[in-house]
Amino acid sequence: MNFKKVSNLTGWLVFAISFIVYFFSVERTGSLWDCGEFIAGAYKLEVVHPPGAPLFILVGRIFTIIADALSDNPADIAFAVNLMSGICGAFTAAFVAWVTIMLSKLAVMGRNQTPDNGQLLSLAGAGIVAGLATAFSTSIWFSAVEGEVYAMSTFFTAMTFWALIKWYYLPSEDNYTNRWLIFSIFSAGLSIGVHLLSLLTFPALAVFVYLKGREKVTIKGIFVAAGLGTLAIGLIQKLIIVGIPSLWLKFELFTVNSLGLGVHSGIVPVILIIAGLSFFGLKKAKEKGNPVLEAIVVSAMLVVVAYSTVGVVVVRANANTPINMNQPSDVTRLLPYLNREQYGERPLLYGPSYKASPIELNKEDRYGLVGDEYKIVDQKTSYVYDSKDKGLFPRMSDTQASRKSLYKQWRGYKSNEIDGKPSLAENIGFFLRYQVGWMYWRYFMWNFSGRQTGDQGYYDWDESDGNWYSGIGLIDEMRLHPEDNMPERMKNDPYRNKYFMLPFIFGLVGLFFHFKNRSNEALGLLGLFLITGIGIIIYSNQPPSEPRERDYVLVGSFFTFCIWIGMAVPALVEALKKRVNIASTGASVIGFAVIVTAPLVMGFQNFDDHSRMDQSGARDYAVNFLESCEPNAIIFTYGDNDTYPLWYVQEVEGIRTDVRVVNLSLIAVDWYISQLRRKVNDSDPIKFTIPQEKYRGQLRNATPYYNPNNQDSPRSLTDVLSNQIGQDLFRNNKQASYATFFNTRKLFIDIDANKALANGLILPTDTTVTSRIPIQLPESKTYLIKDELALLDVISSNINDRPIYFSVTCRPEKMFGLNPFTRMEGLGLRIVPVFNGNSESNLYGEMYGAGKVYTDKTYDNVMNKFRWGNFDKVDTHVNTSYGPSIQSLHFIMLRTITNLVAEGQKEKAMKMCQKYFEVFPQMNFEYNYYQVAIADQMVKMGEYSAAKPYLEAVAEETIDNLDFFKTNGILEAAEINSQADYMIRRGELTESQFERLEDYGFSRDALLAQKTLNDIIKSVKSSKQDDEYASELQRILDDNSQLNQ
Repeated sequence: MNFKKVSNLTGWLVFAISFIVYFFSVERTGSLWDCGEFIAGAYKLEVVHPPGAPLFILVGRIFTIIADALSDNPADIAFAVNLMSGICGAFTAAFVAWVTIMLSKLAVMGRNQTPDNGQLLSLAGAGIVAGLATAFSTSIWFSAVEGEVYAMSTFFTAMTFWALIKWYYLPSEDNYTNRWLIFSIFSAGLSIGVHLLSLLTFPALAVFVYLKGREKVTIKGIFVAAGLGTLAIGLIQKLIIVGIPSLWLKFELFTVNSLGLGVHSGIVPVILIIAGLSFFGLKKAKEKGNPVLEAIVVSAMLVVVAYSTVGVVVVRANANTPINMNQPSDVTRLLPYLNREQYGERPLLYGPSYKASPIELNKEDRYGLVGDEYKIVDQKTSYVYDSKDKGLFPRMSDTQASRKSLYKQWRGYKSNEIDGKPSLAENIGFFLRYQVGWMYWRYFMWNFSGRQTGDQGYYDWDESDGNWYSGIGLIDEMRLHPEDNMPERMKNDPYRNKYFMLPFIFGLVGLFFHFKNRSNEALGLLGLFLITGIGIIIYSNQPPSEPRERDYVLVGSFFTFCIWIGMAVPALVEALKKRVNIASTGASVIGFAVIVTAPLVMGFQNFDDHSRMDQSGARDYAVNFLESCEPNAIIFTYGDNDTYPLWYVQEVEGIRTDVRVVNLSLIAVDWYISQLRRKVNDSDPIKFTIPQEKYRGQLRNATPYYNPNNQDSPRSLTDVLSNQIGQDLFRNNKQASYATFFNTRKLFIDIDANKALANGLILPTDTTVTSRIPIQLPESKTYLIKDELALLDVISSNINDRPIYFSVTCRPEKMFGLNPFTRMEGLGLRIVPVFNGNSESNLYGEMYGAGKVYTDKTYDNVMNKFRWGNFDKVDTHVNTSYGPSIQSLHFIMLRTITNLVAEGQKEKAMKMCQKYFEVFPQMNFEYNYYQVAIADQMVKMGEYSAAKPYLEAVAEETIDNLDFFKTNGILEAAEINSQADYMIRRGELTESQFERLEDYGFSRDALLAQKTLNDIIKSVKSSKQDDEYASELQRILDDNSQLNQ
């Protein structure tokens, strides 16, 4: 069998194995974060968040059509899009296998020599190892099982690099070889319609172009080539991605405003200019007989053609799809959409630090379509900083208040110390320690050494969460903590993956082998490894404590390292042949057998935490939010995971399409307010008192409080919105910079009593009914910003006609003090004209404890309508991203049980307790103070025997953890390590149960937990300083060691 056949078969074998593994791993329904939005976007060709992913949406639509044709189950639509990611991941693994085979052949024998059978086996082994290591890398696998853009983005990156290496590998004498280089550039261009990461291959592309056929290679030449490749990225961004829409905008303003032509007419001259430049470029290349110029022009044309998929965004935005993020229906909206302006910018090489305060605000006029012409409707603002507040390499630059305190921590300051502007040395230190060490190296080692836990890691001084791991006791104990008496849950954590550093070691072997045999090509590969790793880290300039782990953007660097893991096979084979004098075939078999252990260990270790085949948590928990609402309701949500999954279940699975989901993070912009006014699916339009044109652009971004008399009189919110804020009262006042104002902080919402009774706002048992729901703005409230204004408008304009809810996951400050006038009906807090007080907020928090529990309604929802993600049936890994949803379910169930007990409905209360432990089984959920609180209610009802197993389970897990901490001496101060505080909170609740039970038939571990925790609580309450805290805890645990004997 010849080299080409072996190479092809190897790649397809890798694809088949990877696809089979992914098939049994992909989630069968929607996932968390952006996945719900992308799946819904693919199903209905909708417009997703900036900068869009039109090619992903188009290809995804094909998969949803197939799913629709083959299945009546709407969840299979999500399965199809998720499987598309799996196919992309499998192709990525195959491309890496093919690249590895070609580079390995060049390293072993050069381009023109024919390999013997033993060498063929060695090269095939290299491809298999590299491909499977890629497929089983934790970061790549994670994206390959969900409907997000990153698996497809990685596919394009790998395909771009594969086409480049194929061009580089083939002889220059072949007239058709250059087509692979051009295809490589076209592939990168196509990736713009998915994600921009594939463009990062251009520096490596330029290096390999420089290397091919060149007899004398210099380091200077390589760096110049890499620089030109980097310049190419900037040119594509400036001239094509942003340049074409910018040119379109200039012509659009002229053709529409000056010539009176139709909207979008400005695109015609742009197309003509591009066509003309292409024609004259090709003509010039032909006249001069210049193949290089011809290749450049053709490549540029193909990138422009590939980029044209962005037109799908404009077309579908004009269709006004249910999900129409930023509504980029014309070029004035498209340009900021593609520029991702809503996310802001972070300085890279020079700029202000987090300590800087702006001295000026730059404003740039923005046009928008008003009727049939474009007018200035908004302004882009940017802060100007004093030069003394700026510095080189500003790695600590995020000015959010929460991030400022974190920067202080990373700099080593205590909370009560004053920190100044960070120096260049401190910025470099933060870059190396946090951005490179924590946000790159940690992820790198996750993939090639092992992972400690599935919990997100925030700090490198926290030894308990998110660290890399190896499985080699000496190394892990030196870095983290001793592993004696490790708790069972920690020991059996599915995410506790140990590869014994085999992939890392083999990758280093392959790296050294590559540099030894083909140093120039190894340098080119190293360039790709660095720019898709450290390059991204420099560009993203990540602040501390991201909302989620960010390893998925670094996978280009990781699959590059997998190439070197594969090259360890020929490295070992050649060493065996030369040093041990083993025949070629035998050496190849041994070499492959040794190195293939790395991807095999990765695959077996990772499967249990990456397989989501039996999970439906994102979909089910989203259903629970919707099922908490009455028909035709409005529910306010806040974050990604309480919004995108809800969009998914409505748009794709058709569940509760009568409910309108209003995201409070989006309501601050005019396009979103405008979209709320339309009918979507089965949800009626939302009524507003303030007209649409009054919300346009920058209008009412801030509406000031203005009352010269300083005497506020109560006014109807509807009256204020209609006759004051909705009017341009400052129109003739040239001194004013605002359109209008409001003159009272004492507002109230009028309630129509007849409608309130008819639609269930008022229950027969309600005794504190009011005809006016008061809203008292604080004295410090000098402005109403647009999102606050729109929120109040929605409530005031719709309260008498349809149910309005806040999800329990909303931020309390968004509620304008309406908490006492809410009724919990599940995961939703319904606004009602009944004063229910905040008597339970001190127990459950501002949101979970708001208003009053409608026990019958919540009981019915929980017991009969809620779904549980299959976590109640299948032993599986529950990702920590589900934490807020799980916490919400816990508190609404606990609060309902508590109120049922108080109402004397003990039978219902007991059934809900049993339901709680049924849907949150110990096999998937750690038993802690959550479960103690539920068991507490069982004890109150006298159900001692029913409560015992759960209290014992909590006690056993608690003492298991405490034994571990005690034995290894890792109890630390509360502000450094939260584990001790966590145990104390758990212990305070556990202690009360033992006292109430007065039953000493519990296990020895339960009694030990009671005494240990009781002593710890008393000690901590008397301790004042951190060192006292740590030493006192250790002393108590040591004293209690006698009970273990």
